[in-house]
Amino acid sequence: MKRIILILGMTILFINLSAQMDFGIKGGLNISNIKASEVLTDDYRINPAAGGSLGYHVGAFLRASLVGIFIQPELVFTSVQSEYKVESLNSSTPEQLVKQKIGRMDIPVLVGVKLGTFRLGLGPVASVILSDNSDLTDITGYEATLKSATFGYQLGAGFDIWKINIDLRYEGNLTNLGDHIDIGGETINLDSRARQIIISLGITL
Repeated sequence: MKRIILILGMTILFINLSAQMDFGIKGGLNISNIKASEVLTDDYRINPAAGGSLGYHVGAFLRASLVGIFIQPELVFTSVQSEYKVESLNSSTPEQLVKQKIGRMDIPVLVGVKLGTFRLGLGPVASVILSDNSDLTDITGYEATLKSATFGYQLGAGFDIWKINIDLRYEGNLTNLGDHIDIGGETINLDSRARQIIISLGITL
C-alpha cells in the first residue's frame, strides 16, 4: 500500500507541473501466461498448460506531457485467465484441462518519451486482486491464498492517430500471486508469477 501511495504522489506532483493534459478511456485484449512450478500431491499432478490464455481489460487513463516527456497513470479492470492440466494419480480419469480466472484492478504508471505520434514508455504496476474463480475447486478441492496486492512492471510502445491511441505492452510480475495453495487437505508451496502481452485501443476525450 505504501508503494501505491508513493506512485500516486509522484504522479500528482508531475501533473501539477505539466502544461498539457489528456484524459481518455481504453480497452482491449491481454494474452496471459502463468509461470508456475508443478504441483504434486498424493492424488493429483497439476501443471500450467502450454501457451497463453486470452483475457480482456477496460479502464481509463490520464496523460500529462511536458517537453516530450509524458507520465500516464491508469485505472484498469483486468480479467486474467489461465489453464492447468490436471492428472489424477489414483484413477483412470483422463487428464483434464481446467481454467482459472482472476479479476484485478490494475494501477500502472508509465513514464516515457513522445516523438510525434510515437510513444515509448515503462513503469511500475500495482494490482489489487478482486476475485478468483477456478474449476480446480470442483475437481481437486483447490483453495488458493492469493495476495491482496501484487507488483510488477510494464513496458511498451504506442501510436496516437488523431484521438485514437494504440498500445502494445509487455507486463512482468515482481511478486508471486500467492504463498501456498490447499488441495485435498494438503498445503503446497506456491511459486507463480503472471506475465502478459497487452493490446489496447484508447480514445482521448
